[in-house]
Amino acid sequence: MPTSFIFDKKVRKTALWLLIVAVIVTLAAQVIAHAAMTSGYQVEVKNITFHNKNGLIVRGKLYRPKDVTAQNPAPGVVYLHGYQNNRETSDPYAIELSRRGFVAITLDALGRGNSDNQFSENEPGFDPTYGADSAFAYLQNLPFVDAERCGLAGHSLGGEWTYLAAMQNPNVKAISFSGFAYLEDASTNLPSNMLMIFGKFDEYRQRMTGTRDFEAEWMHTPQTIAAFGFSSPAFDTTYGEFSDGSARRVHMTRTTHVGESFDKGAIAEAVTWFSQALNPKVPLSIPANQQIWRIKEIGSLVAMLAGLFSVFPASILLLGVRPFSQLVKAPYQTYTYDKKTFKKAYSLNALLSLLFLAFVMVIFGFHVYVLPIDRVFPMMMVNGVIFWFLLKNIIGYLVFRGWVKKERASRPEVNFKEFGISEDENRIKLSWSMVWRTFLLAFALFAFVYILQALPEAFLMIDFRYKFPYFSDMTPYRWLMMLLYFPLFLAAFIYFNILLQAQMRPAPGKSWLHTIIRKSLIGFAVILPPLLLLMAIQYIPLFTTGFVPFVGPGGALVGFVINLESTILLLALMIPMGSVLYEATGNIYTGSILNALIITWAFTSSSVIAPLPV
Repeated sequence: MPTSFIFDKKVRKTALWLLIVAVIVTLAAQVIAHAAMTSGYQVEVKNITFHNKNGLIVRGKLYRPKDVTAQNPAPGVVYLHGYQNNRETSDPYAIELSRRGFVAITLDALGRGNSDNQFSENEPGFDPTYGADSAFAYLQNLPFVDAERCGLAGHSLGGEWTYLAAMQNPNVKAISFSGFAYLEDASTNLPSNMLMIFGKFDEYRQRMTGTRDFEAEWMHTPQTIAAFGFSSPAFDTTYGEFSDGSARRVHMTRTTHVGESFDKGAIAEAVTWFSQALNPKVPLSIPANQQIWRIKEIGSLVAMLAGLFSVFPASILLLGVRPFSQLVKAPYQTYTYDKKTFKKAYSLNALLSLLFLAFVMVIFGFHVYVLPIDRVFPMMMVNGVIFWFLLKNIIGYLVFRGWVKKERASRPEVNFKEFGISEDENRIKLSWSMVWRTFLLAFALFAFVYILQALPEAFLMIDFRYKFPYFSDMTPYRWLMMLLYFPLFLAAFIYFNILLQAQMRPAPGKSWLHTIIRKSLIGFAVILPPLLLLMAIQYIPLFTTGFVPFVGPGGALVGFVINLESTILLLALMIPMGSVLYEATGNIYTGSILNALIITWAFTSSSVIAPLPV
């Protein structure tokens, strides 16, 4: 039996306890998040599905205060998320509305989450509101909802759907939208009772409002004159009357585009607005600024981190038993990086990482001007990321391959076998025995963490997320998308792990755990700073001068910079996972396969399938 920490009885006992604790923390965090979502179980929250007006199925989440019945109906609000989101992004508003007596619906808009997809604006029956119209009709027909007191709310593209639906439907008695701006077709009473919320640092400011300085310019624009009937109304002041639908208000909050969905002041404004518009005779039972939605967000974040952490002890336990124990092998220790190798590899990775937005523009230019790719690869937000990530790592691998073959006196001789890339020194050669065990182990670990997320979600409706949707249950179509994108992510993660686990391997630490920690810290230092620098280039000017450096055609680049936050976190979580499995097996494939499975799950479960709004 090989000598390895995997077979150390003390390590295995500790791993078992860590696994138990991780699972308990994951489940407990999901229960706490569910308790917050249901306002201490005072609100019934359940899954709903309905047919959209074009026949497609829409999934939503219905919040009903338990004292609301057919004999005691309540006003209702449908909340619509933005382009690259799902229904859980709307939870803060729905939680705060429902605990104050409103019935609320959040939905996976068409092409998001577990709803059906519409692929092209040219297809018959295309719904430009992505389910908003039908969701509002569904709300009005609920027996415990007062159909005469219903409104719509939304963020970003969901704000646009809210606005479009309200302009066409006189039954919408009040609306609130954030990250979007009313248009010149608005009038003093259409749409009815309109609240606009917009962040001073919203990255889409120019696209949504046409202003360079929202605070200084917006209240003097033609759109505002059309909506209010006069120029230069003040922020945070209500004009008009709720009784005739002419109530108007603009609230500016000091946050970004994403922040508008998670801003205490913005949520308080919306809650107060709907209370005044739809339930004017009943004062708020809970002050608008007393909010609990953060408990739900933090609970789902803790569940995600604990759930992913459980992979570490689970991998140690599985590798200690057949058939996986035959994979256990300590990495070769003859090579450790030298300063020149580290500098060159680091510089190449940094350069290719900083070209992220350039790669995105290339693939979008190809899509728009050469050959549309969304019929084959329909997740355009994923396409930009995977094109960059795959090409970056292919270039890195080609440079690495040349480096391996070039002998140098300043380093020990290196080869593919030494690095855990092959069972042969000079070419890629893997035994079938190793291949099937490696894939089976990675799939077993992935299945474990998927079940740990999806099974409780089926009962508690809590996914793994924090502000952004990260991991959730998958529909059959999204499983097909995972099969489509997985090989691309796998190819990229193979070099990702060659770079971090092999080429940049430090000298062994005092223990296996010390070595893993050291390698992980080096991995963070290599992978994350260039991406953090891109975010700094975007946000330091934005917060200090109001200038948005990366915008792109129709604001296309803004979305990719916003999503860098979630991409950075995901890559950071993958680095120690790869380190543990490399130190345990001596090969780069186990970690690469597991990394690719988890990242592909994250992207395919949460990404939008819909035409680009540019």
